[in-house]
Amino acid sequence: MSIAACPSLSTGDAFLSTLLRHIDCQAQTIGATGYQALADPGSSLAAVLTGVLTIFVALFGFRMILGQAPTLRDGVMAVIKIGVVLTLATSWGAYRTVVYDVVVDGPSQLSAAIAGPAVLPGAEGDLIGRLQAADSAIIRLTNLGTGREEAASRPLPGRTGPNQPPDRTPLPDDPALGWARVLFLSGVVAAVATVRVTAGVLLALAPLMAGLLLFDFARSMFAGWARALMFTVLASIAVTIMLGIELALLEPWLAYVLQLREAKILTASAPVELLILCLAFALALFGSLAILLRLAFTVHLSLSLPRLPLLDREREERLVMAPDQPAAHPSPSRALAVADALRASQSRDRTSPGPAYSGSIIRPLAPQRAAAGGADAFAAPSFGQSLRRSRPRKSLGAALRDRRT
Repeated sequence: MSIAACPSLSTGDAFLSTLLRHIDCQAQTIGATGYQALADPGSSLAAVLTGVLTIFVALFGFRMILGQAPTLRDGVMAVIKIGVVLTLATSWGAYRTVVYDVVVDGPSQLSAAIAGPAVLPGAEGDLIGRLQAADSAIIRLTNLGTGREEAASRPLPGRTGPNQPPDRTPLPDDPALGWARVLFLSGVVAAVATVRVTAGVLLALAPLMAGLLLFDFARSMFAGWARALMFTVLASIAVTIMLGIELALLEPWLAYVLQLREAKILTASAPVELLILCLAFALALFGSLAILLRLAFTVHLSLSLPRLPLLDREREERLVMAPDQPAAHPSPSRALAVADALRASQSRDRTSPGPAYSGSIIRPLAPQRAAAGGADAFAAPSFGQSLRRSRPRKSLGAALRDRRT
């Protein structure tokens, strides 16, 4: 596809259709040829991307040289990043299937699936032709006028007396009809051009944005690019459905008004009504785009690999082998914490001294430990069998009687 293959702009009854087809063709051309130009191996961006990948791998190697062994999670994330960058920046076939076709052709398929059950105009892929037919009907109504200046025009049947439209209006017929067509064309062209051209430019910048995914400080720009692509997809669907609703109102109304004018019946209220319809839908189009823009940039895109329990097994094994060393993060398992406490308790029991007293008299421990001071200077008395007397108790009378005998 090239720029020369896009349809040229026409005038009159084919102005709107040729303009919309030209905008859509230009957007697709910019997205495809722009990507291929940036992803070409001989382009300057390809050399920059090669340098960025080299720096990323070198930094990963320096961490290993400095003793910071990467975990399994870090290794998996590095491989995923490199694979995504190479796919987005160098493989047109994969990029076209995964991203380009989704952004370019996906909105029309989704809008047809949504508008089909509602029987909206344009659900069968003829939206541009029906928009052009509506514009041609507005031109014809402008040429016929309302019949206010024609003596042969007669009022609607049953519209006599107080129900007759006023002869004088605050807004003249010709300016109202002219501004109505201006608003209709401006709303349609501006909405379609904003969405489609923006999508084409973003698609062309994919090789440049892919390199930003490698580094944490620039990852937010890649996320913004992905959010903008999401906005273009949602906005294309919304614009198609909104234009279908507008045509569902305009087409029967224009057909009815034109039928009345061909019958030489006065349609004094038609200019203001047409102006209101076109103005309301032009505002609704840009209001829906603003809402979808806010929605697209409110969604948080997580670009990191979720932490899995299997990936933390190595850190748990390190805590088991060295329980006395402070951990950088809290233990992820309660069972591991209980095991560490039991191991420390058993270690203290093995190193603690035995009973250091007899009876109820406390004896000091070894002189070296007593001189060191602290809580272990005297052993705490233990209770149980060690406190029981080893010989029977004698009273004073029993001792004197034993002496006499």
